[in-house]
Amino acid sequence: MLDKLLGGSLVDSVGKIIDSVHTSEEEKGQIKLKLKELENEINKKQMDINLADAQSTATGIGGIMQRSWRPLIGMSCALAIAWEYVLKQFIMFILAAFSIEHAPLPELDMATLFPLVTALLGMAGLRSFEKSKKVTK
Repeated sequence: MLDKLLGGSLVDSVGKIIDSVHTSEEEKGQIKLKLKELENEINKKQMDINLADAQSTATGIGGIMQRSWRPLIGMSCALAIAWEYVLKQFIMFILAAFSIEHAPLPELDMATLFPLVTALLGMAGLRSFEKSKKVTK
């Protein structure tokens, strides 16, 4: 996974270093094969972790958080947007209409929130598309 974040295959990067070292073609091939095996083993371990996480039946607060973190993030974003663009505006209108002195109402950093909301909506859209094409259950 780290190699994907770095913009390329870790095996390819190490392979280029191996190519620059003065060794025989046979040695280079053996080293590259061993690196590929290690990369495959790492990927298999990550898949095992993902599978165990998906099959978890944990209970208590840990289980609740594990199964509901996506909806919690979505609800947090929805509440933040509702506060910033609906509730706060009505409260400010009512306070101004009755000439009530008040401290400034809290403001949320929407520049930070909107990329998260956009990503969540994009993932939901992709999931809906997959379901419509019957790609997944």
